[in-house]
Amino acid sequence: MGDFFRSVKFRVILCILALLVGVMIYAVSMGGYTISTVGIFNTVAAPFQRASNAISTRVEHALQVYGDAEDTFEENRALRREVAELHTQLSGYEDTRQELEELQAFMGIKERHEDYTLSAPCEVIGFVTNDPYGAFMIDGGEEDGIHLYDPVVTELGLVGIVSELGAQTSTVTTILSPDLNIAACSSSAGDRGVLTGTVALSQEGLCKLQYLSRDTKMKKEQVILTTGENGLFPRGYVIGYVKDVQPDDSGMTAYAAVEPAADLSGMAKVVVITDFAGKGRLTEKEAQTDADGQ
Repeated sequence: MGDFFRSVKFRVILCILALLVGVMIYAVSMGGYTISTVGIFNTVAAPFQRASNAISTRVEHALQVYGDAEDTFEENRALRREVAELHTQLSGYEDTRQELEELQAFMGIKERHEDYTLSAPCEVIGFVTNDPYGAFMIDGGEEDGIHLYDPVVTELGLVGIVSELGAQTSTVTTILSPDLNIAACSSSAGDRGVLTGTVALSQEGLCKLQYLSRDTKMKKEQVILTTGENGLFPRGYVIGYVKDVQPDDSGMTAYAAVEPAADLSGMAKVVVITDFAGKGRLTEKEAQTDADGQ
């Protein structure tokens, strides 16, 4: 379109248009204004009118598109803000739902064991460096009513005991550790033994239930429970499940490899059993002796 306005043809048309305008002015001034003259002028001017109308229409369309784009941009920005707010609300809802589920699970412990006194749920705040048996720290301590050698559990099973106690934090030794010995039995076969940890089995996430009779009837998948002897652990709490049964090196006894019921490597929260029926009120020295020989 720009080339046309700069062309010779355009200049010729302008000259003709100027001549016609001059004729019209002359005709009016001489009183000889005629319809035919106006018709000639309209005929010559028609292409310019059409071009002008087309340009005007395109400009209006472009302005409308630009205006619509601005409105769409603002609407998209508002929608993005709404989506971000909904994501934030959904995240808060998911956190709340998870907390409620955890509380319901821990309340299940209390429902199954009415004699238990439980601490508030404690978060796992870190693992003990270089401990191959998974010892970890929790954000509960003496100020929260927790005692040294209190059992630590999840809704699934026994985790360990409080081995170090601070005012607001505690360290938990897990059932994978050889430092912890727990009197345990099978829920169905009735065999009794002592559950402890070993270096080899702990690498597989397993414990060792030793001192079983050579002709034990214990089988895979049977549930292993605490016996509650000596008052260090409550009676009948789930420890884990039999993974395998083998004769001991001496051939005089047998042992069972036990998989803990609690996920010791993926815990986020635990509870401490601060009191239970039959709990022994032991001194620190007595508790340590029982923990080693129970």
